[in-house]
Amino acid sequence: AVLDLWPAERPSEVLEMVERDREGSDRDAMVLQNGFVHLAGFIPTDIQQRIIDTIRDLGVSSAGFFPEHFDGVKVSSGVTRMYLGSHWNSQSQVWEQVRNNLDGEPVADLPKLFKDMYDEAIKRANREISRGPNKKRKLVPLPEGKLPNVGVANFYEPNGSMQMHQDKTESKASVDAGYAVMGICLGDACEFAYGSEAPSAGKKPKTFRLESGDVYLFGGESRMLWHAVTRILPRTSPPSLRLLPGRLSVTLRVK
Repeated sequence: AVLDLWPAERPSEVLEMVERDREGSDRDAMVLQNGFVHLAGFIPTDIQQRIIDTIRDLGVSSAGFFPEHFDGVKVSSGVTRMYLGSHWNSQSQVWEQVRNNLDGEPVADLPKLFKDMYDEAIKRANREISRGPNKKRKLVPLPEGKLPNVGVANFYEPNGSMQMHQDKTESKASVDAGYAVMGICLGDACEFAYGSEAPSAGKKPKTFRLESGDVYLFGGESRMLWHAVTRILPRTSPPSLRLLPGRLSVTLRVK
């Protein structure tokens, strides 16, 4: 069945105050470790809906969403997926321009909207990295000047999750350069776990909450960050968003 991200009924009109203070626009940027930055509330509600609508239109096309429990790297539960720009063939373990392991359809392009957003987020993160208390931490800025060419849209059902893993299917040149992976969070909030080392009984990962409109970036020395979505927090989506119950994430990468 085709996944349509819009619910059958439109949400009731809700007046939401969106404050955009240009001077203090970086207040909600947090450097969690060298190369890993959380931009809370980076995407305003109207742009969140624009992203959802863009992904929804692509998702109901012939090259749209498909269920993928295991992609050769990680196990996902209750997750439906779609690739943009290039398709990861989980059988041959290569990036392709045609969905050879599914239906032979050409891959949809990665919309310019996401490339622009990536560029803006990298610059925002680097402003935070290079000022105030962070200056004394001798943090390294995220690489700039390279735009993403792959997008991965994942829709998590309210009971969905994704196991701890690294994003390591990109080229060695991209990974070695430390080009950041960017995650866009929409709909229901989630618990996001991360760590610099592979999970083990003796080392528990750190966890924080990602809300709708949040963005995270990991690159540089955190490019091979271990991370997971441990659970979705139902009924936490902004009430005005037109989106099925659950969480939509769009991950942007430089292949």
